[in-house]
Amino acid sequence: MSSEFYDRDLPWLIQTYFSDPNRVCTLAPAQVLMEEGDYNDRLYLVLSGSLFGYVQRSEGQPYEMFRAKPNMFVGVYSFFSRTYSSSVTVVAEEPTRLAYMEKDHEPVEKERRGGLFEQFMPVVISNLAWRQQHELQIAFEKERTLNKLIESEKLASLGQMAAGIAHELNNAISVLVRNTEWFRGYFTRLLKSQKSPFFPFYQLGQTQGRVVSSREARRCVQSLKRKWNVSDADAKDLGETGITDEMLASYRGDVAQDSGKIHEFWELGATLRDMTLAGQMASHVVASVRALAGQKPVRTMQNVNRSIEEALALLHSTLRSVQVTTRFEELSDISANKGELVQIWTNLIRNSVESLHGQADPPPVVTISTLSKKTYVLVQIKDNGPGIPNDVMPKIIQPNFTTKEKGLEFGLGLGLTIVAKIVNNYGGEIFAASRPHETIFTVKLPVLPRPEQAGPDSGVERSEQ
Repeated sequence: MSSEFYDRDLPWLIQTYFSDPNRVCTLAPAQVLMEEGDYNDRLYLVLSGSLFGYVQRSEGQPYEMFRAKPNMFVGVYSFFSRTYSSSVTVVAEEPTRLAYMEKDHEPVEKERRGGLFEQFMPVVISNLAWRQQHELQIAFEKERTLNKLIESEKLASLGQMAAGIAHELNNAISVLVRNTEWFRGYFTRLLKSQKSPFFPFYQLGQTQGRVVSSREARRCVQSLKRKWNVSDADAKDLGETGITDEMLASYRGDVAQDSGKIHEFWELGATLRDMTLAGQMASHVVASVRALAGQKPVRTMQNVNRSIEEALALLHSTLRSVQVTTRFEELSDISANKGELVQIWTNLIRNSVESLHGQADPPPVVTISTLSKKTYVLVQIKDNGPGIPNDVMPKIIQPNFTTKEKGLEFGLGLGLTIVAKIVNNYGGEIFAASRPHETIFTVKLPVLPRPEQAGPDSGVERSEQ
């Protein structure tokens, strides 16, 4: 309707046809004004309150047609179509006052303004447009609800499928873990029983693992060549073991001649350790998938620094291309599942390393720091890569979102989603801050977390730098 009609004609219509105090009715909440199919020869104007109009579907469900508030008309269709039959059931939502006119009301100023239909034509058109818009809105809302239902069903199906896959994987992983542990124990006992001179090197690999960085190993090469008269290749191999001069000095054989064997036995111990950790990690990943399907992993008191060291051991081969620096404070143990902690750090560290792929200037560096507070611990994982673009930052924890290429070769983009869920379930928080040559993920975990629960997924909050 035009502004002229609102400003001039509508007030005139209301004053002319709806100002008779004898033609006013009131309705209590839930009182019916008219039912679908009832005879109706009145045009109503809502003075106060509100009305709800609906039709009854064949399956018995009501379908909303309109809601009428003050200064809105009701009964337009039945009144002006002259069928005098209500097309909807109209009910008061609250105490409501209505003014009305009847079909035999004579038009005022007929010669100048025309009959009732001509005078109320803008009202009729507006009413039809208003109903159509209302129905479109309801249709859109139902479509959104349906889409959410479909998405919910998809997630439920995915959860069931994940639980089934996790069950099958768990059987296979259990065999690998059990047999690895058996072989590790058997070989340890065998070397002990034979009093092998290489046992200390094997034991070092098994207990300490691959803790020497590529840079540290390179620094040891010249010293090993000079002190023990070993070849370049053997010095390079020994450099990555972390074997001390004291251990080599206590070896009863010829270090130069047996350096290959020394490295092999250390490598065997380190490999068995890696296999054990990898099997445990795989078991924890399966447990996390089960947790997403509703099964909760067991928590015990855990040392966060040690869980980070285990994650670094698992990622040893991945970390060869970058310099990793750790700055650990002494932390209070927290109640957590070790596998979930390792999973958090593994995902975050791997993301940092992958962001540094191919970077030469500045040299790629990942710095991992821990900080102890009274009620919580902080873990920061920082890299000097290109940074996360502003338009990508809000999406980084969405399932299946990834900036990586080649699809499955690089994963499904679920890492940060699972990390955020684990952190949230501990009552913790995860923050991300990024700019060129500095991206920091900060994980805050309470010393005394809330009880285990399947809480809502947490987002990665962004902090400004």
